[in-house]
Amino acid sequence: MSLDDLWRLLDEADPALGMSVHRRAVLRETLDELARHEIVVMPSPRSYDRLAIPELPRFVTLPKPDLAPAPRHDPVWHPHLNWVPGTPLTPTQRADLEKINEWLYARRGVVSVPLRERSLEIFGDEKRLGRLLTSQLFADGRLALELLATYRVVVRFTSEQVGPGDLLLIAENSDTFDSLVRVLVERAGHRVGRVGWGAGGAFEASVLSVGRLDPPVVEIAYFGDLDEKGLRIPANAAAVAVRERLPPVRPAHGLYDALLRRMRPGRAPKVVTAATAAELAIWLGPSHRTAVEDLLTSGRRAAQEAVNRDYLAAHDDWLYDLS
Repeated sequence: MSLDDLWRLLDEADPALGMSVHRRAVLRETLDELARHEIVVMPSPRSYDRLAIPELPRFVTLPKPDLAPAPRHDPVWHPHLNWVPGTPLTPTQRADLEKINEWLYARRGVVSVPLRERSLEIFGDEKRLGRLLTSQLFADGRLALELLATYRVVVRFTSEQVGPGDLLLIAENSDTFDSLVRVLVERAGHRVGRVGWGAGGAFEASVLSVGRLDPPVVEIAYFGDLDEKGLRIPANAAAVAVRERLPPVRPAHGLYDALLRRMRPGRAPKVVTAATAAELAIWLGPSHRTAVEDLLTSGRRAAQEAVNRDYLAAHDDWLYDLS
C-alpha cells in the first residue's frame, strides 16, 4: 500500500485532519501503532520519505490474514462512551478510548487537575491528551474536558496598552514587541488596544488568556517570523481560538507586506517540502502565500526584526489593516 493510499485512508477516517498542522504526525503515529499490532509491516529504513518530520514510509505491506483470527472481545463501555460502538476508529483511537474507559470506571471523587497531569495518569504520556484535543474524539457529544475532570492551564502573556482600540496585536519575538509598543503608543488613529508578546511557541497556550483581558478584544492580529515554526504557531493558536470561541487569530497583513519587502533571508534549519510549505502558508493572506512558499522551499527564512523600529516610526503602510 503506497503513501498516497495511506493519506487517502487517513482523510477518510478523520476528514478534520485535512488542514491540521499535525496531520503528518498523526499518520506516523497511527502507522507505528498498526505495526506494533502486526496489522501492517513497515519497510526497510531506505524506503522512507525524509523530506519532513516525522519520516514516513513510502509504502507498507499488509500481512496475510490468519485463517482463523482470534475473536475480539469488546470492553463494557462506560455510559459516557456509549457512542464508541459503531463509530469508525483507527486502532490507535480505540486503544486510547479503552484506556479512558478504564479510568472512567476506576475514578472515585476525582478533582479537576491540569491537562498534562491527567494525561500522564491515563496514558503514561503527559502530552497524549493534548494531541487528542484536535481529533474527532473531542467532537460534540464525545469526549470533553469536563468528563475527564481536567482543564487547559491558561498561560498569560505579557502585553502593553497602546490605545483604546479593540484589536490585540501579537508579536512573536520580544524586540519586535518592544518596537511596536513604543511606536503605537505615540500614534493615534489605529485600532490596536494592546500589543502582546507571544514568546514564540508559548502563544499556542497563552491565547487562552485573551478572554480575560479588560477591556475585551474582538480580534487578534499576529505577526511573526516567516519560517516553519513562525507559521505553525499562529495556525495552531488560531485553531485553539476557534475551538474555545475566542476572537479569531488572523495575520497582520500590513506587517507581513513590510516583511516580504524588507526581509534579509537567512538559512533555515531545513528545507521545507512543497506540500508542507503550502500547508503552512494557508494561514496567511492569499497575496502572500506564493512568495512565502517560494521562501520556505528554497531553504530560507525571514526574521520579523527586518521590520524594525525605524521603519515602523517612519511609515504608515504597515498599519492599513490595523486602523
